[in-house]
Amino acid sequence: MLSTIISSFRSSDIFSLSLTFIVIYIVQYYYKYFTRPNPLPGPFPLPLLGNGHQIVGTDFNKWLMSMYKKYGDMYEINVAGSRTIMLNNVDLIGSMNVPSTKTKYPIRFQPTEGFKEYGLGGVGVANNNEFKSWKFNRQFFSQAMMTPSFNHQAIEWTIELWEQMESHWKSLGDNHELDLSKWMHRFTNDMIFRVSTGVKNDAVTSYYHTLLEDNNQSLSEKEKEKDRESERFIQSIQIFIRGFMPFFALSKYIRHYVPFVRGKMNKLIENRDYLIDSLHKVIKQRRIEIENTPLDKPLCHDMLTSFITANTPRDINVERHVDADLLRPMTDKEICGNLLDAMVAGTDTTANMLCFVIYFLEKNPEVKHKLRQEFDSVLGNDLTKPMTLKNIEELKYCDAVIKEVFRHIPVAFSLGRLSIENDMVGGYNWPKGTQFQIHTSALMMRDDYWTDPEKFDPDRFYKVEESDKYLLEKQHAKNSFMMWGGGIRICPGRKLAITELKCLIPLIYRKYDLELRSPLEYKSEILTSCEKLLVKVKPRKF
Repeated sequence: MLSTIISSFRSSDIFSLSLTFIVIYIVQYYYKYFTRPNPLPGPFPLPLLGNGHQIVGTDFNKWLMSMYKKYGDMYEINVAGSRTIMLNNVDLIGSMNVPSTKTKYPIRFQPTEGFKEYGLGGVGVANNNEFKSWKFNRQFFSQAMMTPSFNHQAIEWTIELWEQMESHWKSLGDNHELDLSKWMHRFTNDMIFRVSTGVKNDAVTSYYHTLLEDNNQSLSEKEKEKDRESERFIQSIQIFIRGFMPFFALSKYIRHYVPFVRGKMNKLIENRDYLIDSLHKVIKQRRIEIENTPLDKPLCHDMLTSFITANTPRDINVERHVDADLLRPMTDKEICGNLLDAMVAGTDTTANMLCFVIYFLEKNPEVKHKLRQEFDSVLGNDLTKPMTLKNIEELKYCDAVIKEVFRHIPVAFSLGRLSIENDMVGGYNWPKGTQFQIHTSALMMRDDYWTDPEKFDPDRFYKVEESDKYLLEKQHAKNSFMMWGGGIRICPGRKLAITELKCLIPLIYRKYDLELRSPLEYKSEILTSCEKLLVKVKPRKF
């Protein structure tokens, strides 16, 4: 009977019915849009797309900057049907950076439906919106990076890995052009893999072998397979990060039913599954190793072992908890989520930041000269003497350079804040569940917060000693610079990131001169990534 009814419809009837549904949807969409509470200026959204058609495929940070210049301190955009309030003034965000669990903004953002599909809506620390779950995971994530020997170990491993990479550079010769983006992504992946799992991934050496593809006949098939798997893993992380934007900005209909887009989305899902499966294999292997380790033999002190043994008879964590919510063991899903957060953040952000620092130093030789003077003063002339934690802490100008580079090209240029209570922001009463975004890139380029903001000037962050007083040459407004985020969601891996940067920069510049061989290629999606930075590395001329 159903087939008879369907066959009774003519093509024109089906077309008319479809057209009616489309018209009803569009009318409802714009009725909701024009009757929304607290209407703000902003780019006009389209049904299904919102402002996604303006965002995907563009430089997202530059687009947001253009919107700020057009619409001012407070405006709105629509992403995949979700309304987001953009904030570009420090007076609007004071209550959003409170370092207390009583804050009205304990959550970074409400994941879009696409983010949830991509696996970014739950476990771990970066995108976890369930406060108790986030608190549980954050406690063990931070604790794993706060062991007494962590800083010293991070410096030791950074130097060890640098010497390995340096030997590969020497082998390639002075005339070889290096793509620093590729080298640094593998360097930071090696570091975070070792910090989080205690295992060396050998991503740097594997990449080196790919550059000698015609000359690696001495490698066994097992070694070649290890190289291929290492390269696939690091590329998988980069592909996974590139998937953030389309899953963030595109609606379910666009992702699932537009043929060209659907194929791209399916490949991103396949890559995500490979990445997560790879981490689950690492977790499974470590569980077996722990089970087979005699009780009288100490276990490794790394993030993965800390996660697996937490609140079990073999707990390696120094700190013990009294909070009942923190007394259960971690599940494999939680462990995988935390490892994925560490791999993504620990690989991409630090590698991109190092590339941007090198680019700005080469474009500003007077800054490079001053930085080298600090290296000579703090570290001396003995290049074989290893750096210490005390040395790292004394590199104040190096710290200022890193901050000023971040101000010009922030890897993370926007910070999400989701309200869990009603709040007054910008003179409007916003209901709980309102999504805000703090556009930190705009805050860091305002001429009412910064003196000559377009100028590259590390001295604005550098303390100069005069008459036994420390003076900042220039002051900036509170909350106008948030390199590591702010509030209770401040980056838990900031200590490792800054240690790597303040080790690597002197390791490179004390011994070598770099020559830029191409313009800096970068793009901003969810994060700002260095796509290519070609250099030649030669022994330093004193």
